[in-house]
Amino acid sequence: MKVELSAESQAQVDRIDAWWRENRQAAPNREGHPGAETASVVDGVQQITVVVDQSFRFNPSTITVHPGPVKITLKHEGSGAPHDLAVTGHAGDAVPLTSAGQTMSTTFTAPAPGSYRFVCTIHVAQGMTGTLVVLPS
Repeated sequence: MKVELSAESQAQVDRIDAWWRENRQAAPNREGHPGAETASVVDGVQQITVVVDQSFRFNPSTITVHPGPVKITLKHEGSGAPHDLAVTGHAGDAVPLTSAGQTMSTTFTAPAPGSYRFVCTIHVAQGMTGTLVVLPS
């Protein structure tokens, strides 16, 4: 499932990303950002599962991929508010809101090699951010 963000939503994600770059401090009274993983290739598609819960953190919070198709699955194992995952500056590279007990996925083509920020668009103020690292082929 590919989600297209409206221009207004993408602008909001970009504003959040700009704020984050200026205020690189973890939210008060929150745990650090857990783990880093490299996506596994299954049938030619790089796949990774990111777990979320009520801690307002992505696990893993750093994802490493190579150019090509990437499938990110967001699994909400906690309780409370829903979460999503949006790669800032790349409309459509987003997993939609996922409620407690749900699992949602999206498949997209990895952007050019580099580091990209991803966020939960409704919990970035709580520090719910991560990094997508795209390595050269």
